[in-house]
Amino acid sequence: MTTQTDDVQVACSGSVLVSIPKSGTHLILKLYGRAGYLQTGDAIKPSDDRIPREEMKRNLLRNPPVAAIADKFPALEPDVLFSLVAQSAKSEIVGGRWDVEPALREALSEVRKLSDKTLFLPGLVVSTHVFPWQMASPQFLNGWRRTGAPYMVYNYRDPRAQLVSMIRFLVESDVVFDEQPPVQVYRPILRSLGSMDRMLSFAISDRAFPYREAYRQNKWLLYHPNVLKLRFEDLVGEEGGGSRPIQDAAVERWARFLAVNVPTEQLTEGLFGGTRTFHEGRTDSWRDVFKEHHLRAFEREFGDVLVDYGYAED
Repeated sequence: MTTQTDDVQVACSGSVLVSIPKSGTHLILKLYGRAGYLQTGDAIKPSDDRIPREEMKRNLLRNPPVAAIADKFPALEPDVLFSLVAQSAKSEIVGGRWDVEPALREALSEVRKLSDKTLFLPGLVVSTHVFPWQMASPQFLNGWRRTGAPYMVYNYRDPRAQLVSMIRFLVESDVVFDEQPPVQVYRPILRSLGSMDRMLSFAISDRAFPYREAYRQNKWLLYHPNVLKLRFEDLVGEEGGGSRPIQDAAVERWARFLAVNVPTEQLTEGLFGGTRTFHEGRTDSWRDVFKEHHLRAFEREFGDVLVDYGYAED
């Protein structure tokens, strides 16, 4: 994939990962971690012991613009400073003002003075599930347009498979997710419906179902020439119903885009599965539960999504 960016400037940048939920977000964050990126956003932590998170965090904080803030506030704990930088970066792309306790406000003020390039530190990846461009700060969008920094990656999968996976997550996810609002609201509803047949019909028709509009909200990313697009189906490899050559090609495209100099086999080894939210991860498992009436209903509700994302013929 070619991009319309300055390669030298982009190579010194952090990254933004926009990944539709239940589309392999943890899998891609493993890739980032193995390439030396430290992730923040949406409370997702890659399940990979090979990723030295604390060492990576220390390296990030040695970056000159951030190190200058650390020198100015010597009593500031490194974890607190990293949190201020990470949250500030996240707010640049999803909007919203936030505040901290009075003792940290002066440090936060210094963090907010960082430019779009120095805020998205080399080696920092900010992840989010949806990115409506209207929510981003004008400063961020202008800087990204001019320099290509930070790297922008968009990941998605067949929306029918995503919906089935989301249902299973809401019904079956382990106790650590019990406090999440979508689980609190939808777990009792879905479990009361009993069968996957009924749950799927409900999810297709419910206009408030979690992340129902994510594909449409992120559509601009799909067509933007400076965004790298990745498909779950290409990343899972043979274990997930794909193929090793296609997986290698997708990972190599990602590595070139981010100027990552790590052997492909090192990036892909044990990539599939092994995360807390992992269920089955197969590309075509949705076909086992979709019946003819589900297909018709999904086409009525999401026909445009299937066409835009290239799944209409599957």
